[in-house]
Amino acid sequence: MNEPVRKVVRVECGVEHAFDVFTSRIDLWWPRSHRRFEDSVMLLEPAVGGRFAERTPAGEEVRMGEVVRCEPPHAISYTWYPGAIKDPTTVDVHFLDNGDHTVVEVTHSEGHSGLGDAWPQRARAFAKNWAAVLPAYGSVVSGAFRVTPDGKKPS
Repeated sequence: MNEPVRKVVRVECGVEHAFDVFTSRIDLWWPRSHRRFEDSVMLLEPAVGGRFAERTPAGEEVRMGEVVRCEPPHAISYTWYPGAIKDPTTVDVHFLDNGDHTVVEVTHSEGHSGLGDAWPQRARAFAKNWAAVLPAYGSVVSGAFRVTPDGKKPS
C-alpha cells in the first residue's frame, strides 16, 4: 500500500463545533474553486451510509462518496471517487480535543481505488488540494466568522 496524504489543521474551538462544521456545514467552508459546479451545495452527512455529495442549483446530485465510519465528535471516514476512477479512495478525519482548541487530522489514502503505481502522482494533487481546502475550513471554524445553528453568518 502506498503512503497516504496527511494534513493537520488546528482550529480555535471545541471538538463538537469542529466536527459539526466539518460535516453538517461543509457547504460553508468547502471552497467554490474546488467544486465541480458553480453555485452547488456540498453535503457530508455524519452517519454511516451518509452521502458525500454535491448538488447543483437544478437539483442534480453527484454522489462523490459515502460515510463508512462515524464517531461524533471524534472521527469520520468516507469514501471518495475523485476524478475518473472506478473504485474510491478513503478519507479519515480525526478531531482531537486539546482544551481551548481542536486538532483536525485528515488522512487521504488509496483505499480500494486500485491506483497502485498511479497513487504517488494522484497523492501529490490531493496534497495540494487539501492544502487549499483545510485552511478554508480552519478560517470558518476558528472564527473568521462563527456560524449560528441555522448555518448562517451572525450579524
